[in-house]
Amino acid sequence: MWAGAAALLALTVYSTWNGQQLEQKIRAANARAAALLQHRHDLEAELERTRRECVILTDPASIRIDLAPQDPQAPPIEAKWHAKLGIVLMGQNVPAPSGNRILQLWLIPKTPGGKPIPSLTLRPGAEGTFDLLVRNPPELMEQTKALAITEEPEGGSQAPTTPVRWVGAIS
Repeated sequence: MWAGAAALLALTVYSTWNGQQLEQKIRAANARAAALLQHRHDLEAELERTRRECVILTDPASIRIDLAPQDPQAPPIEAKWHAKLGIVLMGQNVPAPSGNRILQLWLIPKTPGGKPIPSLTLRPGAEGTFDLLVRNPPELMEQTKALAITEEPEGGSQAPTTPVRWVGAIS
């Protein structure tokens, strides 16, 4: 009788341990599945962004805007603006701002006395390259006379706090 009870107890302990092991494996598998789904979502978003950029860069309806540097030693920056899809801003060999500073894109309105409209911020990569997609510019292309870039505190500004470093007229 004691042997049967001991066997039953051993079976119960083993079943409990085995159940806990299975629960741990299921939790780990669910965590891996969630991570893979997030990775897939991130890849799909990156693919959509890249497709949009490609259309903006290749569509004849896109307007090319060359942003000339105010510093003759700095490289030019190029933008392409598609009236319905947005703006792609690209740069190479662009020096990164020092410390916790970033570059910020501004839309300069045609309206006399109109204030620059803040857009996205960026920090060039280690090699000075970047591409920035502005999906929904806040103003219509027809209402904007130029794009400008300034150096701003991290997080951006509501109004430029430094002189313009690059500017390009929209024709």
